[in-house]
Amino acid sequence: MKMDSKEIQKRVDEISQAMTAKGLREPNVQATIESNVQPHVYLKWKDVTAPAAAILNHEYKFIRAGSIIACLDEADKFVSDMPSADETRMKQFMGALANVIELGKDNGMDVAFINPLQATMKKLSENILTDQRAA
Repeated sequence: MKMDSKEIQKRVDEISQAMTAKGLREPNVQATIESNVQPHVYLKWKDVTAPAAAILNHEYKFIRAGSIIACLDEADKFVSDMPSADETRMKQFMGALANVIELGKDNGMDVAFINPLQATMKKLSENILTDQRAA
């Protein structure tokens, strides 16, 4: 199968849209063809659980394959295999809550503030393990 630049652009846009549908923030997809280098696709999205001061606050996936089509196919599969948007949002929330708890501890916050947060985190973790969302 051959693809022209418009078809490649369409696939890149579709992968980005699929990443958004999976609940990822600020998705960025790049398809690169360079001289003397195997084609590659780079997927990047914001890691909302990274502390605000973090230098690296993105997650990424770098895909190399024999052709740009193979790279795009692999990128499609990678995104398709990701957790649902609901699962992604819960993971993001729990990560952010964990960061708040650590920040409170690091700043010597009173346990009266920290304990309810830790209890919430524990309950969320238990609900995820036993899938008790309706309970």
